[in-house]
Amino acid sequence: MKLLAINGSPRKDWNTAQLLQKVVEGAASCGAEMELVHLVDLTFSGCVSCFGCKRIGGVSYGRCAIRDELTPLLQKAHEADFLVLGTPFYFSTETAQMRAFQERLWFQYYLYSKIKDPLSPRKKATALIYTMNIHEVDMEEYGKTNIVKRAKMIMERLFAPCEVLLSCNTKQFNNYDNYETDIFDVSEKLKRHEEIFPKELEQAYQLGMKLVR
Repeated sequence: MKLLAINGSPRKDWNTAQLLQKVVEGAASCGAEMELVHLVDLTFSGCVSCFGCKRIGGVSYGRCAIRDELTPLLQKAHEADFLVLGTPFYFSTETAQMRAFQERLWFQYYLYSKIKDPLSPRKKATALIYTMNIHEVDMEEYGKTNIVKRAKMIMERLFAPCEVLLSCNTKQFNNYDNYETDIFDVSEKLKRHEEIFPKELEQAYQLGMKLVR
């Protein structure tokens, strides 16, 4: 069994990465192989609409035809038994890195067909992790609820039931005095990070265990 976790945040040691690290630790505690990949380390593009993955009889049918540093990762995602994607929200959507990865991962499997199923491995347990600097009750106002629902729907269409873990009102800096942040209640953020974020890390650990059991 192998679990692949993919970090769409450009920060390799902050909230999203920490939650993903706990997921892979939880999976490892159950004996699974695990790997955490940071997209920021790779040079790649999003989908370029070449439609090589759709060409009947083509050498790339059902698989992304672009060859770049994302190609080996897409192969790993295809072969993994469990797949976890994590990203912060930037301007109410996934990061550019994660969105580009999702385009390449998802589109290769879809067919323009009403009668054929997607070409994806359909029994891959999956999860999505989102971090954000707003409260959960404000997600609808900023359109984030629909983004999560859409991604969950696509993951379940292509693979298998998809778990979702949300971490809201996150801490962004070690020292808020160094930045213009008067729209935030800094004391509330710091209190939440101290009291709630450790519980979310434990939830992520348990999620890793749940996925591979």
